[in-house]
Amino acid sequence: MTGLKIFNTVSATKEDFQPLSPGRVLMYACGPTVYDLSHLGHARMALTFDVIQRYLRFSGYDVTFVRNITDIDDKIINRARELNLRPEQLSRRFTYTFWKDMDELNSASPDIEPRATEYIQQMIKFAEELIHKGHAYESKGDVYFDVPSFKSYGKLKKQSLDDLLQGARDQVRSQNELKDLKKTPADFALWKSAPKGEVGWDSPWGWGRPGWHLECSSMIKNVLGETIDIHGGGEDLVFPHHENEIAQSEALHGKPLARYWIHNSFVQVESEKMSKSLGNFQTIQTVLSNYSADTVRLFVLQTHYRSPIEFGTESMEAAKSGTARLLRAARLADSNAHMSDDNNGKFQKYLQKDHPCIQTLKNDPDAGAAVSRLEADFLEAMNNDFNTPQAISALFQMADLVFSTKDEKLAVKYAAALKTYASVLGLRLTDTGKIIDTNTGARLVETLLDLRDQARANKDYKQSDQIRDELLKLGIKVMDVKGARAQWERE
Repeated sequence: MTGLKIFNTVSATKEDFQPLSPGRVLMYACGPTVYDLSHLGHARMALTFDVIQRYLRFSGYDVTFVRNITDIDDKIINRARELNLRPEQLSRRFTYTFWKDMDELNSASPDIEPRATEYIQQMIKFAEELIHKGHAYESKGDVYFDVPSFKSYGKLKKQSLDDLLQGARDQVRSQNELKDLKKTPADFALWKSAPKGEVGWDSPWGWGRPGWHLECSSMIKNVLGETIDIHGGGEDLVFPHHENEIAQSEALHGKPLARYWIHNSFVQVESEKMSKSLGNFQTIQTVLSNYSADTVRLFVLQTHYRSPIEFGTESMEAAKSGTARLLRAARLADSNAHMSDDNNGKFQKYLQKDHPCIQTLKNDPDAGAAVSRLEADFLEAMNNDFNTPQAISALFQMADLVFSTKDEKLAVKYAAALKTYASVLGLRLTDTGKIIDTNTGARLVETLLDLRDQARANKDYKQSDQIRDELLKLGIKVMDVKGARAQWERE
C-alpha cells in the first residue's frame, strides 16, 4: 500500500498518499441533485470515483466510500412545480433512475449514500455552532456564513477574497436582492428562509431549508468525521461549493476537512462543457441505448480524469472498436469451462492484489512473467494519480499477447489476466453477443407468431402446432382468438 501519488487541488501538486489511519481510507464524493435524468458529464464523475475506490481496495485499503444525494434544492422545487409533483416525488423518481444508470454502468454502490433530507437537524445544529463561534449570523430568517471571518477563504480556488467577490454574483438571488441581508457580497447562505406552504423545516430562525453547501459538510461530519482522507467531485464544484465546504467545516472544527481534494474535468461537446443549461447534453440512458457500458467506461477512462473529454460520434465509435478488441481477447477466458470461477475473472465484489487467482497467474511457469509485467505496468500507471489511459494501454498489450500466442492454454491464462486487471477499472468484458434484451425477445415471439399465422393460412397445421409447442416449452403460452391475431403471455 505504498507508492500512490495523488494530485491535490489544494497544493496543485502530486503528493504521496498517506491516509489518516494506516490501511484505511475515508472518501466522500459529491453526488447528484436529483431533479432530472443524469447525463454523460455526471457519468464521468461517478466513474472517476468508482475507479478510484476500486483501485484503493485493490491496493489493500479498507475503504469507506460515501456519495450523497441532494434531494431538496431550488431546482427540485421548481421542476416539481412544473410537473405538478411534490418535490419528494420528483427526487424519488430521479434517484431511482440515477441508481439504474449507475447499475448499468457497473458503478459500484457507495458504502453509505446519505440523502440531504435525512440530515436537516444536523445541518441546523452545524449552523448554530458557527453562529456561536462568530463565523455566521442570522439576518431576517436567513443564516449566512461570514466569509471575511475565515482568513483562508479562497485557498482551493487560489484567489483572494477580493477576486472572488465577482464570482459571488452568480446566484439564484441577485446581489441587489440580498444586499440588505448580507454583510459582504461573498457571504453564502447556510439557511434560507421560506414562506409557510413551501418545502421547509422549523428552525431557530423560522421556517426554511438548508443552503446547498451546508449539506455536504454536515453529512461528512456525521457520517465520516471532522477530517477525511479524500473529497472529490467535478471541477465545477471547486468554487463555490467545495471552497464553501472548506470554510464552514474548518471554521467550526479548526482542522482540515480533507487531506486530498480530487476533481475531474468535464465532458465537452464542441469544446463547451456538457450541461443541461447549454442544452448540449446526452443522458446516460440515451448513450447506453447506443453503446455498451464497457464502451462508455472506455470512452471515459481513455482520458486522464483531470483532462477534458470531447464527446462525439467519432470518439464513441473509437471506444466501441477498442472495447470490441479487448472483448475478443477476454472471450477466450469465458470459453474455457474447465477454468475455475476465479480464473474466469468472476471475483468477489472487490478483489485485491493478493487474491489467490492473481498469485496463481503470477506464479505460473509459462504465463507468470507476462502477467507480472502487466501488473507492474498497471500499478505504475494507477499509482501515478490514477492514470487510467496508461493502465488501459497495458490491457491492450495483454490483449496483443492473447492474439499473438499460438499456445491456446497460454492464451487462456493471458485472457484471464486481462479480465482480472480490467475488472479493477470496472470493465466487465463479458460477451453479451448471445444475450437478448426483453424488447428484442418480444419481437422474436411476434415474428414466430407471424410465421405460425402463415402456416395456418397454408393449412400447415403441423408446423403451426410445432411453433406453439416450442414456445410453450419456453414458458410462452399462445392463445388463439377467433377472427383476430393470436395472443401470448409468459406462464
